[in-house]
Amino acid sequence: MNDHRLFERSGLFHGLSDVDRDEAYNAFRAAEMGPGEELLVEGETDRSMCYVVEGAMDARLNGVKLGRVGPGETIGEMAMFGSLDRRAATVTTTVESRVLVLDEEGLRFMRMRDNPVVQRLESQAMRTIAQRLRAADVKIGSMAEGEQVRERAGRGLIGRLAGVLGFSGSRPTTPRPEAATVLRNTPGFGTRDAVVLERLAARFTVVPVAQGESVINEGEFGDEAYIVAEGRVAVYRSVDDERQERIAMLGPGHVVGAVALADSGGRSATVRAAQPTWLLRLSHDVYREMEADLGPEGRAFRKGMIDALSAQLRLANEHIVRLSGRIDGR
Repeated sequence: MNDHRLFERSGLFHGLSDVDRDEAYNAFRAAEMGPGEELLVEGETDRSMCYVVEGAMDARLNGVKLGRVGPGETIGEMAMFGSLDRRAATVTTTVESRVLVLDEEGLRFMRMRDNPVVQRLESQAMRTIAQRLRAADVKIGSMAEGEQVRERAGRGLIGRLAGVLGFSGSRPTTPRPEAATVLRNTPGFGTRDAVVLERLAARFTVVPVAQGESVINEGEFGDEAYIVAEGRVAVYRSVDDERQERIAMLGPGHVVGAVALADSGGRSATVRAAQPTWLLRLSHDVYREMEADLGPEGRAFRKGMIDALSAQLRLANEHIVRLSGRIDGR
């Protein structure tokens, strides 16, 4: 029998009806762990997830520390709600910890009953992954200090004027893509019901971007996210007041700008079109509506976003491991 006091100390179950709360209690199991115990192991295929109520854990990839996990965060959400088939990191407790564990059977049980805890977990997963992405970007920036900059983008007067006056580079000449087709070919969205996909696609706006044009500017507070439909965008982080380093090149199916919407923070990087590009634009208001929607469109949206954010986090974590190897090898 689960100890309901542990459930009550989490924020997942506040405000639920008695029926919904009892269903959720039956779907989870509570676990207490001592220091040094592994919750997840890199490379394993287990698809359960944990909600941390008390304690702290370290996440590592190839032995490199990625970050610390604490109360109110989820662990294993990329496998539970996304398409990840293997654990992307090893998570080990550093102190006595208490977690709530949800397996696939428990998730199916709550889905069958339309239990609102599923939506809360999916929203929490989106925020958690976004926060880890932001932390990874900061870590990459600090680790890259002193490294040779692979590609520099100036931030002088000409660059600032281009951002204000608009960029005159070439715009895409291909036909405007259909939003539903783009989502269908985007990991996480592609397996959804066609009718649901069409309704979800109607929430996006297709926009052209000229080569070299800034889509997102580091440090600003934006209210839009984008999915790359055609073309490629480059992601930059500041090296100093005048230079930026390219840290990623993203193509069709990648999401940019969602981190700021998920955690309500500022932009963590600058994104520019590396070639004439088509984007699907998603407004802040629609993002929040879909995040809270209990229907099939909301479920499709959250799964797609979790998949997209998870893919970016895996790339960022792998970058951290590569940088760590270069630094250790000096």
